[in-house]
Amino acid sequence: MPSISQLLSAALAAGAFTTVNAAMGPAFSTGPVASDSFIREATSTLVLPTLVENNKGDLSLWVGMGTSNGDLIQSIADKYQSGGWSVYAYTLLKTGENSQYPVQGKSAAAKPGDHVTMHYKYDDSTRNYTQTVSVNGQVVSTLSTSDAHAQGWGSAVECAASDCGTVGAHSWINTKIILDKADPNYKNTNGKGQGVTGDMSTSDGGKTWTVSTIHIPQFTF
Repeated sequence: MPSISQLLSAALAAGAFTTVNAAMGPAFSTGPVASDSFIREATSTLVLPTLVENNKGDLSLWVGMGTSNGDLIQSIADKYQSGGWSVYAYTLLKTGENSQYPVQGKSAAAKPGDHVTMHYKYDDSTRNYTQTVSVNGQVVSTLSTSDAHAQGWGSAVECAASDCGTVGAHSWINTKIILDKADPNYKNTNGKGQGVTGDMSTSDGGKTWTVSTIHIPQFTF
């Protein structure tokens, strides 16, 4: 299971997720949203990088949304030590000031070059967010949890400790974030780690934001 060191930035921090040992690489983040809005839907596709030969730990690549009640919605592509990639839907539910409870969907194998789509959508009738993880267009994992409202969205390169070796450069493509209310200034919340590239744009006044390609550079833990 992946651990959470600290949410990417204040953008994702509706609550603070911390752990003593986890290490984070370069990230692309957005948020927080305006006080009268939230993220209704978000989707992004990870092109899985080559396997990390010198990984002796637990490496995970993900995009996540921090919520107003302190949960973290984060479908994950995970690689444990010398094994292959495993992908699954995953949520950390906040249970206390310094505690979270993990909930995980079914896991599926994936390989370098696969397109792993992570889709999150809010349902007004259930007030849940549903995660859908697909590999090359085929759904492999789903999860629905009650998490209040998503306040920010961003990517992560995470090592459960600091022994994950070198993570190859990789891309998130066809990213779309749909807000509850249009916010033409939402792009001003965008943060990028060193070497990270990708530009947000909107064609409907700020309700729907897209990024064609988010490039994450090679990183060594």
